[in-house]
Amino acid sequence: MTEHKYVDKPVEKWTTNDFLSYVADRHLELYGVEYRPFRSWQAERGLIGGIIGTSGKNAKPRKHEPAVLKAFIDECFATHRTSTEFPGVSFGWFWTYKSAVWQRVVVEESRKAQAEKLNETAKVDYEELADWL
Repeated sequence: MTEHKYVDKPVEKWTTNDFLSYVADRHLELYGVEYRPFRSWQAERGLIGGIIGTSGKNAKPRKHEPAVLKAFIDECFATHRTSTEFPGVSFGWFWTYKSAVWQRVVVEESRKAQAEKLNETAKVDYEELADWL
């Protein structure tokens, strides 16, 4: 499954397959066991594609930027603890049972975007004021 193509491009350009490769690589790195999807690879592709959008014949619109999804995945991996009974985890499991993490990540990204917009607006206003003076 892992082809490592995602390492050669910025997160903004990641596709569903890039995300699945990233999750599988991180899973093996952190837990030492091969990644297995929650229900199926197709189900996980559908979940990810529904978030970041897809292209092609049955394209799905983008709901969130890939950086938001990556932040969610990274936070889930950082906080999840495996056990001997459950030595692995999946994106589908994160999506189903870590909705509070998703909400926090989305709110934080929204706050960052608003702060950047305010900074840009203040910069433009300051430049206009400087020109006027």
